[in-house]
Amino acid sequence: MKEFKIDLTNFEGKVREAVSEAVQVHAFKLGYEWLSIGKEPFYKKSPYLFLADKITHFGTEDETFFEAHSGEEISAEDFLGLNPKESFKPFDHVLVRDFDEEEWVIDIFSHRDDNLAYRYQCLKSFWHQCLPYEGNEHLLGTTGEPEWIKK
Repeated sequence: MKEFKIDLTNFEGKVREAVSEAVQVHAFKLGYEWLSIGKEPFYKKSPYLFLADKITHFGTEDETFFEAHSGEEISAEDFLGLNPKESFKPFDHVLVRDFDEEEWVIDIFSHRDDNLAYRYQCLKSFWHQCLPYEGNEHLLGTTGEPEWIKK
């Protein structure tokens, strides 16, 4: 999954909590989750969020670490504008891979199990990342990202 850093320091009090909750709920739709908490909004007062496969929060004392951390910095507004991945049906042709630096390969979708680390179950294997083949044909054999995530 693409890594994002979201700076919420422009928001204060209840506004920050509401924006943080909205970002987290949208992140859950995109497949992100907290390490031990799962998919419930948490740490809503934190000024910084980092999203990889798991969501991490940083306090004000972690600003330097947040700035130095890898991942694309994106505004809360732009993150909320990212389109969630489509729902897949059994036998759909999909592009799959485990990590961003790997090339996309084609597989046939079976089902999704959010309780597993490799949640996308396909004919050939289990995967971390999954996209519909249709509309993303140009990504086959590349490490590219779909247009909706490049914003």
